Amino acid sequence: MNAVTIYLGSKCNMNCPYCHRQAAPDEEKGLPEAFYTKLKAMAKDGPLTVKFMGGEPTLYMDTIKKVVSTVPTAHFAIATNGVKLKEYLPFFREHDFLLCLSYDGDESDLRGFDPLTDVLDYKHLAISTTIYHGNTDFKAILKRFRDKAKILGRRISFFPHIVHYTSPSNEAYRLNLEDYKAILEQWKSLVMDLLTEYKQTGNVNGDLVGLFIGLFGRLKAGYEFGETYCVNKHLMKVGPTGQPISCQYIRDVPLSWNNWQEEQAAMLRKVSPRCEICSVYDMCGGGCHKSLDAGRECMFYHELYSWFKKLAAEDSAVWRLGDELR
Repeated sequence: MNAVTIYLGSKCNMNCPYCHRQAAPDEEKGLPEAFYTKLKAMAKDGPLTVKFMGGEPTLYMDTIKKVVSTVPTAHFAIATNGVKLKEYLPFFREHDFLLCLSYDGDESDLRGFDPLTDVLDYKHLAISTTIYHGNTDFKAILKRFRDKAKILGRRISFFPHIVHYTSPSNEAYRLNLEDYKAILEQWKSLVMDLLTEYKQTGNVNGDLVGLFIGLFGRLKAGYEFGETYCVNKHLMKVGPTGQPISCQYIRDVPLSWNNWQEEQAAMLRKVSPRCEICSVYDMCGGGCHKSLDAGRECMFYHELYSWFKKLAAEDSAVWRLGDELR
C-alpha cells in the first residue's frame, strides 16, 4: 500500500446541492498522534502519496500542514473547490501538490463559484467534473472546457465523475435511466473519436484524454474481490479520526489496517453479492456501495467496462495509447 486519502472533515464553504457527503462534526477532533506515527511507517516502506479530501480540505489547513511536516518526502494531492486557492497556492506550490479543482462545466453553475476565471500558472493541475441530472451533455461541457482553456492559458482535460444518490437531500440530481444511457453512448463515442484520430494521425486529442485514461486505468487495476476503487492494495482511506474506512463520505463501515480486504469482502457479499462473480469486477471494484442507485450504477459500469475490455482485447492501439499517456 503506497497511498492514503485523508477525509479531513465535512465542513465546507459551498455546500453544493448534489453533494453526497454525510456530516459528522462529532468526529472532527483532529487526527490522533497514532495516525502520524502510522504515516511515518508508511513513508519508510516506499514512496508515499497522501491526498486530502473533504468537505473542503482548505478549511483544515493546520492538519494538512502537520501531515506535510510529518512526511515531507511524500507526494501530496488535494481536491478543492478553489474558494481559498489564492491564499494557499504558495504552500501548494512549495510542496509540489497535485491540485484537483472542482468545475462541472454546467451553464447553470450550481456550485455558485467558478475557480477558472483567470490565468492559473500551476504545473500539476487536474479538474474534477460531476455529472448529475441536468448536466449530462458531454459536448456542451467540453465546449465550456475549451473556453476555460483560453482563459487559463492551458488545456484542461475532461474527467467525469458520476454523482451518487445517497439521501433525499441530493435526490433531485440523481441520474435517471435516460441519463445513464446518454452518458454511456457519449463516453463510448468520444473514446472512439480519440482512438480513431490517434490511429490515423498519431495525434492525441487532449480534450478527450481524461475519458480514455479513466477507463484505461480501470483496465489495469486488476481488483481482487474485497478490493474496491476506494480501498485496495495501493490505497487506504481514513476518516477524521484516523480510522480506516470503506467510504470516506458515509463512514459506517470501519476497517482495520491489516484485515481490510476480508472486511470489505464480507460487506460486499451482503450489499452486492453478484460482485464476486462479475466479469468486470477487476475493473469496477464493486462500484459505489453507498449509492441508493447502486443497481443503476452497476448496469451502467458493467456495460461501459465490458465494452472497453472487449475493445482493448481487439485493438492493440488501446494499449499503445495507454502506455504512451502513462
